[in-house]
Amino acid sequence: MNEIWQKMLLQSKNRIEEKKRRRQKIMTAMTKAILSLLLLYLVFPQYFRQIIYSPFISKPATQPLQISTADSFEDVAPSSFQFKRGKYTYTLMPRTKYAVTGRVGIIDDYDTLFNRFYRGQFQGEYITLVPRDILLVIGQMAEPRVFAMFDFKHEERMGAVLCKGVKYKTSFMPSFMSAKDAEKNMKKYSECSQYIKKDEYNNYHPIPANERINKALSMLKKGDVVHLEGILVDVPTMRMKTGTRKEQTHGNMMIDGYAPGMCFILYTTKVILHNRVYE
Repeated sequence: MNEIWQKMLLQSKNRIEEKKRRRQKIMTAMTKAILSLLLLYLVFPQYFRQIIYSPFISKPATQPLQISTADSFEDVAPSSFQFKRGKYTYTLMPRTKYAVTGRVGIIDDYDTLFNRFYRGQFQGEYITLVPRDILLVIGQMAEPRVFAMFDFKHEERMGAVLCKGVKYKTSFMPSFMSAKDAEKNMKKYSECSQYIKKDEYNNYHPIPANERINKALSMLKKGDVVHLEGILVDVPTMRMKTGTRKEQTHGNMMIDGYAPGMCFILYTTKVILHNRVYE
């Protein structure tokens, strides 16, 4: 009888231990899944947002995107309107209806915890209106072979296209490259620079018309092909003036030896990305 009782106790203990092991396995699997999702969000937030948002705030596109060979402009009669975003109210002055399909060169995302803390004290109104800046290329510059030749730079809301692997002179001091290295540098620059065309790239300050558009823009990453549509606007309340054609420049301002074009302040009403339409 004693042996039978001990055997029953042992079986009961084994069952309890097995249940504990199963619970531990489940908890370990759940922890790994949560940490994987957190890592995905931290390292690749665009993919995470696409998985979470896309099915609920967009509809399928009816046809694949074709990269523009030129922007689409249609001038409109100026008639200002009020636009509220966050705690701020802005006056927007429409200038031109606009549409473009291009490849993303660089994104400068202002709507991050760091920027909210670092810039929010004095740029909160701008960050709320324009959560990110985007540089797009179109035409030949957007072809994968040509696109791979470029590096993209963005500082203080201005974008630039540079030649990958080329050493640019950044000061008045003489270069310390050898004659051979200087020759290689110039050759590499000549091969690349012939493809940089002012009418095939531009920097955008997109104003999301609603939260669906904002979420769509937050999914963008370098190399994506995206369609943007809306209205180019001035923002008189912030003394911001949009470009309306690519030949416009910022007066005598020079960046890396050239006069940058005026950025397009695009009140964005439609985005097509990854075969999904956001409006």
